[in-house]
Parts: sequence; structure tokens; C-alpha cells
Amino acid sequence: MFWLAQFDSVAQSADMALKAPPAEEAQSYPAYGWAGCYVGAGMGIASSRSDWVYRNSNPYTSTGNLDPQLIDGADFKDRRGIVGAQVGCNTMVSGPWLVGAELSWMSNPLRQEKNNNFDPAQGQAFVPLETFVTTDIQSVFNLTARLGYAVNDNWLLYVKGGYALGQIQTSGYLTPNFGIFDWSDTRWHNGWTVGAGLEYRLFRNITIGAEYAYTRFEGKDHVGRHEVIDTTLNVPANPVIHGVSADMHTVMARVNFGLSDPVGTLESPQQDPGLPGTWSAFMSTGPHYSAWTGTRGVNVFAPDRGKGYQVYTPTLIGIDYDDSSSMKLETRFKGGHVYARHETAGQQATYNGPIDSEASVTATLQNFETFQPTFGVALNIPTGTSYLPNNQRFARMDPDLVDIGSYGAGFNVNPTAGLVFGLNENTALSVSGGYAWQGSFMREGIDPSAATGFGVFNLKNQIDPGSVFTANANLKTQIDNLALEGSFAYMSETVVKVDGVASGKAGDRYVSNLVAQYQFDPQWALVMSVSHTFQEKNQIPGIFGPLVVERRNSNSHLVIGSVEPSFLITEQLKLAANYSFLYRSDNFYDQINAEFIPAKTKHLVGGSATYTVSPHASIELKGGYSWVHQDTGAFLETSTVPVEVREYLPPQLSYRAWTTSLTANLQF
Repeated sequence: MFWLAQFDSVAQSADMALKAPPAEEAQSYPAYGWAGCYVGAGMGIASSRSDWVYRNSNPYTSTGNLDPQLIDGADFKDRRGIVGAQVGCNTMVSGPWLVGAELSWMSNPLRQEKNNNFDPAQGQAFVPLETFVTTDIQSVFNLTARLGYAVNDNWLLYVKGGYALGQIQTSGYLTPNFGIFDWSDTRWHNGWTVGAGLEYRLFRNITIGAEYAYTRFEGKDHVGRHEVIDTTLNVPANPVIHGVSADMHTVMARVNFGLSDPVGTLESPQQDPGLPGTWSAFMSTGPHYSAWTGTRGVNVFAPDRGKGYQVYTPTLIGIDYDDSSSMKLETRFKGGHVYARHETAGQQATYNGPIDSEASVTATLQNFETFQPTFGVALNIPTGTSYLPNNQRFARMDPDLVDIGSYGAGFNVNPTAGLVFGLNENTALSVSGGYAWQGSFMREGIDPSAATGFGVFNLKNQIDPGSVFTANANLKTQIDNLALEGSFAYMSETVVKVDGVASGKAGDRYVSNLVAQYQFDPQWALVMSVSHTFQEKNQIPGIFGPLVVERRNSNSHLVIGSVEPSFLITEQLKLAANYSFLYRSDNFYDQINAEFIPAKTKHLVGGSATYTVSPHASIELKGGYSWVHQDTGAFLETSTVPVEVREYLPPQLSYRAWTTSLTANLQF
């Protein structure tokens, strides 16, 4: 979506030069300089367990123990990735010894669903009934004391222990789906935690470390209240009462930013205060060609294999104003034209037209020493086409194969604000937040009464995609010849409406990226990158209308990585080779664009040549060949997937794809 581009705006401001405050020795730290306060974040892995003990029998009747049907307890085990944040303070007490206190938070260390082998009808229903139950440790807060030993100025060993508080949700549902049997209950559980760790001072203000902890929560009764009526006595049936306990082992990698140490100052290019600011501009444009053969097309259930291609010509224009004594202003305009065609049997379709245009402006205030505020706004201008009736809808493309998968949306407005901090002479941290108001647009809808099978797609549906809150953090640093950049983005969307009716709410999304560049010598360089996208469960229409959280996560993990060595042959010509991979874990349905995106693994091998025509102009030619494998498997049965196609399985396929592009870059 258009607002993803805004994540880069604050991060780009962090590219400016960084300057450390005056000091006798730039890299000299005070002896045992671990005193003071800090904030930080972490990520790692949790191995967790939760146990249930049922307190009552016959939870879906009112007969109590008169005719008991006992339920076995449930044992949940899960191992999953976690993220966290912490804030704390330390004080030196005797030589290298310190004591401190820390408040920390940890995300979702356990979430598991299982069949508890309970049939409330005791086999008397017209279909077999099964009960599924879930334990979800949604958040963990710790308040701990720390005892540490400073080995030297750069290394710290510590142990910790204290109070833990966990938010645990338990829930259950019945299959086949009878909403009155659904229940959930969320309780806060007290507990305790102990652990140990080590920290290493990477920069003056930044430490990295590793920590192990064991946490145990007290047992507490949960009461699952449902809407079942005991028809024998015509009274509400018993709730599901169950005692819940939990514990977990965690290993975290952590990074902390010291608030008490001297920080770096941000320095813009020096300029005579009496001179006006400078203007600059650039433009980038050129065709991108993508093609493939051997797929089933957009309708992934089609019996025949075919081919398709897309020619996408984007144009990006930037105009910048830079006054180091006051502010920097960055303006961007982006648009493009697409010619796309599918030639799979029964899915012949062509799109020939513009895509939506984007415009943005970002202002960075440069008259602060240790930080710089940034403000921006981005617009999505609906110059493309979102309504593609009947077979024309097949002109939409798999976004894993092309640059642009769909061609139009509504008028969107996305204001953002952020801060850039200078941590030391080589490191900058930027944080930002934004809120995107997304306007409505028209999209084709299914008219099942017009024909058999999947129906005719000629209705007009008004799509209201809702709004999106975004938060982003970016860290850049230079260590000798190694440049590192890491970023993390969080997105939370509101409810999507189709013709004014709530049709779903996308789960919260998390995107992390890491880029490393190493310059071996003036000619040889290596760039490596990896990104991961994860999305929580969606909300979908329930059996009685209101939105409910889907039982299984219908979103897929998406991992993309690349390795690119390059060699500067002359001052004007640079050659590079490239290997990249893409992994999509599960079949995915894009509700906004009514498009199926199959699970797949893609490997691409390619190369590029960049020729610098002059100090203000360059040309880049790129090409690549891909091997793609799609796995079979059902699209999860959610209400956002058209009911006409839920029973079909996308086939297992292996096919080839290739890309080429020619880009001209101009600076003024």
C-alpha cells in the first residue's frame, strides 16, 4: 500500500552526518561506567507450557454432577519467536558491583490450539461434534531487581529476579461451527521470574546482550461463559470452569540505549548562515518487464496452465531544499503506466493504463543538536483503475512475481511525524508514527445468480478499506567498512466494509528488515538483506453477524532475502551478480483486491550493470531468471474467502519466470 513508502522518509533523514560531542578520547569510557538509566528492545525465543484442570463436568448442560461427563485436562506446549521492550536504571555500589531495577514487557510467548476430545452431545447429535480449546499468553510484564558485576568497561554480567504478571486468554469452540458454544475468558496471573545475562558495550550509548529467564505463573480459575441453553430445564447451561497455570523459558537478544551517557550530535553539511539554502532534483524512470509460463493464472484452480507478462514503467521525481541552519524539505512524486496480459486458457485479459499516483513531502528541522524532528504527509491519488469486471479481473497479477499486482485504490492521506537521534558519530536512530485515512473505491463483485459455477463478476462493490496506524523504528550504523541498517514496522488496520457492511478486519502486521553492506576495497563490495512479514489473525463475520477472531491464522509468513556482490570495473561501469529467494508459507487471500496468492518458494539468479554517463546521469540494466514452486493446500475457511471456491485446492506447480529492467537516473 502507498503508506509503506512513508516508512523510509524518517529513516532517510538518519543518513546525515553524525558528530560526537567533544571529549578527550572519543572511545574512552569511564571505569565501571554502567550506572544510569536505559531503554531498549529485544527479540528471541520462548518455550512455554500451560496446563488446564477442569473444575466442573457437563459444561454445556445445567445438570451438574447428576449425570457427569468428565473432561480430561489439557496440556499446551509451544515454542515461538517473541519481541520485547525494557526500561531500567543501575547504580554502582562497590567497585565493579551494581544493583538496578528493570521493567520489561514481552509479546505472546504461547498460543496453541488443540482438540480436547470432548463431545457435549455424547454422540447423540446428527453430526460428530468436536471441541477445540486454545491457550494464549498475550503479554508478560516483569518488574525485577538486578545484581551485576562489571568485568571491565565493556562487559557486564548480571542476575535478576522479581515479579511477573501475565495476561492469559483461554477460549473454545465447537465444530461444526455453532457460535453459541464459543467462549473465551482473559485473566491476569501473578507470578515470579529469575534469570541471568550479559551485556557488551557496542558504542558509547548502545549495549547489546543476551539473557535467559524462567517465569512461572500461579494457577487461577477461568470461567468460559457461552450462550448454550439447556433445553431440558430451559436454563443457561454450565460455563466451562477450568484452572489454568503456565510457565516458560526464554532466551532474548537485547539492545539498550543509555540515557545517562553523552550522546552524539546530528550535523548537516556546513553552510554559511548568511547564504540561502540549496535546491536539488532528480528523476528515475524506465521499463520493467516481468514474464512467466506454466502457472494456472489468477484463478489458481483453473485446469490449464498458461503464461502472462507485465510491462511496468514507473517514474519517480524528487525535489529537495536543504538549509542546514533551519530545515530540509523533500518532495516526491511517483506515477507509472502498466501493460499487463494473462494468456491462460479461459483467463485472457489485458490491462493497459496508469496506476495510482503518489505524492509526499517531508520536512526535517535541522536546528537541534542531538535530535531532529520530522513531519510529513503522503497522498495516494486514484489515477489507476480498481473496477475490473468479468474476465478483465484476470489482468491483476501475483505480487510475488511482478512489481505491481493491482492498479487502483481510493484517495488516501497519510500524515507522519518522527524523530532522528544521533547516538554517536557513526550511529543514528529514527522513530516515526503515522495514520492513513484510506478512501473508498469500486471493485467488481460476484453475481452468482447470473451463471452457474463461480458466477459473473459484473456487480459493483464499494470497498471501504478503513484506516491504518503505522509505527516504525530504524537504526543505521557504520563500523569501519561495514554498514548496517535495521528497521521494524508495525501496522494496525480498522474494519474493512463492503457496501457499508463490515466484512473483516486484518490482523496486526509486523515487518522487520536487515541490510548489511561491506566494502572490501574500492572495487569489491557485498550487500546482503533479509526481511520478514508476519500478520496476526484476522477478524471475520461470525455465524450471527458480528466480527469474530478467526480460529486459525489465514495469513502467511513472507520471508525475502538477497545476496549481491559487485565489482567496479572502471570509474563509470559497475557489474553485480544477484541471488534472491522468496518464501510464502501459506496460501493467502487478499480481501481488498479479491485475489488469491498461492504459497510458494521462489529462487532468482540475475545480474546488473550500471554505467555512469556523467556526474548527473547513469543507466542501470538488470535481469533475472526465477525457479518457482507452488505447494498445494486449502485456503483456510474464513468468511473473506468466497464460499464458491473454499472447497478447491490450488494445485502443486513448478514453473519459470524472468525479469528485465532498464532504468535511467538523472540529477539536477
